[in-house]
Amino acid sequence: MNKIKIWFAITLLTISPIAITEVINLTCFNEGQVHKEQKNWTVGKNRLIKFSLGETSKLAKMSAKGYPLIEFDLKVTDTHYLIGQYKSHLKKELIPIFSINRSTLIVEKDSFFAKQNLPKEPRECLIEE
Repeated sequence: MNKIKIWFAITLLTISPIAITEVINLTCFNEGQVHKEQKNWTVGKNRLIKFSLGETSKLAKMSAKGYPLIEFDLKVTDTHYLIGQYKSHLKKELIPIFSINRSTLIVEKDSFFAKQNLPKEPRECLIEE
């Protein structure tokens, strides 16, 4: 019985760091709010949103001022992070609400805030360390 407890403890210790390292935290601003050279993240009137993307868990958590923490499904392609909801429990067809280009980190689709009267400039995202 002690061997099982020891094996279980070792397994938990080796799996936990792997799970932690596979989360990508993005902070997304509207155009003109980020000054990369100075790493000065100024936030003006435009909306700031944050994503925590779990590549292993396939979950995306979004937080934005004035909204509760919202969980979405995540699909990672070669070119994009697709954040949305699957049509059924079979998880075959995702309805993307957000689409973030993996190489440029630009939010190319934003159906969540599209109905509000917000500026239509693209959002730029930065990876938080």
